Amino acid sequence: MTPKISICVPNLNTRSYLSHRFQTIFEQSCGDWELLVYDSHSDDGAWEFIQELAAVEPRMRAWQGPREGTPGSWTPCIREARGEYVYIATSDDTMPPDFLQTMSDALDAHPECDLAHAPLRAIDEWGHELADWWSDDSVFCRSSGALARRRHLRRAPFDGLLHLAGISVYISITQLLIRRTLFDRIGLFESTWGSIGDFHWSMRAGLAANTVHVPETWGGWRIHRTQATAAAHIGSAGHAEKIERMIGDAVHACANWLPAAIVERLQREWAPEAARWRAFKRGVADRERAVRRRAYVMRHLLSGSPAAWEHAADKLLSGRSCEESFSRRARRWLHSTHVGPVLVACPCSATLSRS
Repeated sequence: MTPKISICVPNLNTRSYLSHRFQTIFEQSCGDWELLVYDSHSDDGAWEFIQELAAVEPRMRAWQGPREGTPGSWTPCIREARGEYVYIATSDDTMPPDFLQTMSDALDAHPECDLAHAPLRAIDEWGHELADWWSDDSVFCRSSGALARRRHLRRAPFDGLLHLAGISVYISITQLLIRRTLFDRIGLFESTWGSIGDFHWSMRAGLAANTVHVPETWGGWRIHRTQATAAAHIGSAGHAEKIERMIGDAVHACANWLPAAIVERLQREWAPEAARWRAFKRGVADRERAVRRRAYVMRHLLSGSPAAWEHAADKLLSGRSCEESFSRRARRWLHSTHVGPVLVACPCSATLSRS
């Protein structure tokens, strides 16, 4: 019988976290799943542990294959998935027992959505919960306002356009439950971009798919020294160059699924405008001394740079963050093409108080 959910566990040398990872899977209140484990020839005892579990769990299938890196190693599992929904359970991360049931119920209730998205909780390598920065500082929350703590729908291509700021909207894959047919529309994860390549897939997904935000549960993200993104050199010139290439590729690819009028505006106007905005922001960030930053901004103000004027207005007048400013810009773009409200509160959705 076809399972409701395919749980994909890509693994490479994370034996110290596997017991907890699989415990969070076996304790799920939803039991209608298959478990697909792809091990990239681990040499720390992880493969032997996985084999022991597979010998006693009939819903589990495990195999080994080449090391394709993150997120490329997620793809072999997805190709084998038979479930209606796919969850990528990265092998060093976690989730609460109600996660799969709550998220699948949300997608069942909203067939117009291909993604269910939950809040993020970060833990350290010992499993201790870290301070909550996601609720205040993430692009997702800053673009949502009060709706961040309510169940709501996010209509495409809004989240995809937010990626034009050069920052991920969906920070961790552990926050997402994905309708399997979305992969047929936009493709799988690629090894091309290295460990930050999930940005590329997330931008394509945000352009193509409506999302339901489900604040009643959460996805866990373990932050430790050996995780793949620790070597991504975030903030470096090389990282910025990869982001630019991924954005360009996603903007080109979106012609396959977006209305022609939006594709034309995106490729001709919005993407170039966002590129100039990103370049200006990098120029500010690259200047460590305040006096140099002010001089840089002043030069661009005098040259009539719209990005510089918006930056000054955000800093001096409105107090908005750059993420909030970019969210307002994306809304203006879509409003100009007569796209309706991009954030819609679900009926009977109560506001959740912070715990």
